[in-house]
Amino acid sequence: MHVRANSIDDEIRLTVDAAVELANISAGEPLPDHEALSELERLRAVLVEFEFLRARGATDAELGAFADRLVSVGRLVRSLPDIDLSSAVDALNAQLEAAAIAPSLSAHDGFALHIHWTGPSTPFAHQVAVDLLMALAQAVCDHGTDRFGRCAADDCDRVFHDTTKNHSRRFCTDPRCASRTHTAAHRARHSSE
Repeated sequence: MHVRANSIDDEIRLTVDAAVELANISAGEPLPDHEALSELERLRAVLVEFEFLRARGATDAELGAFADRLVSVGRLVRSLPDIDLSSAVDALNAQLEAAAIAPSLSAHDGFALHIHWTGPSTPFAHQVAVDLLMALAQAVCDHGTDRFGRCAADDCDRVFHDTTKNHSRRFCTDPRCASRTHTAAHRARHSSE
């Protein structure tokens, strides 16, 4: 579904998209292709899909620890469409301050030299949480909270990150949401004729 990040901007976008998807899962709103999976396998599937390479071999204990860390990060992500920039900055700063970030350089798995926000021996849950927070911080620096939205479908509360040029996204990544909404609007138009 996703392509490998070719630039730092791609990596930030992918990581923010991962944060959004993980926040939706944490809130009990998985995508249809993840519904049959256990909570930990949902987390693993999303992390692998969004290029968190350590997720492939993460133990259930490591995924469980990440699920615990995801609660606060997920709440933050799900609040972004509804809060102003100042509140978002305060919330992000509080989590970043508590995160004990220690950048390091790494070249692994065929990737060029790049920055990790944690050291090589950092526990999995902390490493992923910090990566998500740093990407969210960059997204908020670049675009404020305007690029975070909530699905326009009547029966959906999923959040999304809008990367369209004209800021026109209205629906989450669940294809059923846009389809149901457009079908209902079409039927309403034709029933009044």
